Amino acid sequence: MNTKLPVLPSIVSNKQKLSDFIYDVMCDFIAKGKIVPGQRLREAEVAESLDVSRTPVREAFAILEMQHLLERDSTGAYLVATWDSQRLWEIASLRATLDGMAIRLASERMKPADYDYLKSVIMQMEAATIRKDYDALIDLDIQFHSYIWGVANHLLLREMLEGMKAQVRFFMYLTRPGDEETYSSTHQDLLNFLQDGDHSKLDQVIKDHILATAERAILRMGIE
Repeated sequence: MNTKLPVLPSIVSNKQKLSDFIYDVMCDFIAKGKIVPGQRLREAEVAESLDVSRTPVREAFAILEMQHLLERDSTGAYLVATWDSQRLWEIASLRATLDGMAIRLASERMKPADYDYLKSVIMQMEAATIRKDYDALIDLDIQFHSYIWGVANHLLLREMLEGMKAQVRFFMYLTRPGDEETYSSTHQDLLNFLQDGDHSKLDQVIKDHILATAERAILRMGIE
């Protein structure tokens, strides 16, 4: 696949490491479908577009490959990854396990202001659903869960979940259209659990919120 590389944003600050900036840009483009699975990416083309050397591009590509967002073909060329059902399930099940731990820890630390904040995010989800703004829904999903990770107050757990953000965004892009219409209600169910604090319900909450959604998405895609 030789789809043309979209216009990349200009580098506006030298405060961020170049390879980190390039990584962030490519993550955003992959997760939002601006560059698509199977599309070939050339280090030289990206470097020229950003007016940088190939070294930081190579560093960024190496991280993206490690996160399974890029893969190499038989010639060694980089392609945007094409995930099969096994990869999708691995991402969903790992996220469910880590998120479940964060939710359990957060439920013991939540304060009224935290519930108010998460409720405000759910209200934004409702508005985005009406607008059919699915990119905003993905951002709000990440925003909702990221807040819970912070409340959980477990640094290593949060680092692991933060490290999965790009993969989760890509998962949500690949499985659209899906359960977008139920985003607000499923997050409200999760918020209700946090308020109730009944840990006996946690496995079911996570199954309904993440795993069942993933199962439906994989079935809709009809991939192996």
